[in-house]
Amino acid sequence: MTPPDSSPTKAKGQRNEIRLIARAASILRALAEEPSGLSLGQIAKQTGLARATVQRLVGAMEVERLVATEVDKVGVRIGSEIPRIATLAYRDIRQFFRTAIEQLHQDVEESVDLTLLQGNAAVVIDQVQGAGRVLRVVSQVGSALPLYCTSNGKAHLSQMSDADVAEIIAGGLPKITPQTITDGPTLLAEIAKIRAGGIAADEEEYAAGVCALSLPVRGVGNASYALGVLMPRQRYDERAGLVREALAKCRASIETVTGH
Repeated sequence: MTPPDSSPTKAKGQRNEIRLIARAASILRALAEEPSGLSLGQIAKQTGLARATVQRLVGAMEVERLVATEVDKVGVRIGSEIPRIATLAYRDIRQFFRTAIEQLHQDVEESVDLTLLQGNAAVVIDQVQGAGRVLRVVSQVGSALPLYCTSNGKAHLSQMSDADVAEIIAGGLPKITPQTITDGPTLLAEIAKIRAGGIAADEEEYAAGVCALSLPVRGVGNASYALGVLMPRQRYDERAGLVREALAKCRASIETVTGH
């Protein structure tokens, strides 16, 4: 007699559940790489799923706030529940970094971001906002930042091989501002300099009027983390040297604890 737990019907049901989860995950990954959203047809094309399947899964995930749609906008985006879950999941990591990034914030008096590499994005998992400044730069915890045109993103890229970086940027480097690097070899050369001990920089490449400097933090588990300092262009040229020194000091203090 076949044991109840290994019946063909139950095994088939388990396979269907696994397939369903894998399909939902593929949709979430596609959306994670397109913060501005994708249409149902675009999702179907990127995931290889039937449009009807995409529509059904998107409807179910929207109920759980894993994805979101808006009446006045075309497309599906990552929902509010994803950043909330990510924030909770990395609460212990944030606590580990917190003292260091608060000290960095005090040293530079600018906003500090901590990002985690997830897929093809640098996801902000913690931030200390610049205080006492009339003009300051802030980002949102849970934001997925592109890798090729943000300083934290470049810091993450510097921890990868040239082959992996080339694969990530193979889809193109869209121009976001007039300063955005859109040439692959130029970006690879910049990444090489960061690996050799340089600091990743974003000089209005992602947002006009906004500059940032970042460093990867090594030795914290198997994940890729980066620390970045954001500031308005008006203060960048004058304060970049101070920020570079403070970033290096902050990273050194963290990596002393991790034994890197």
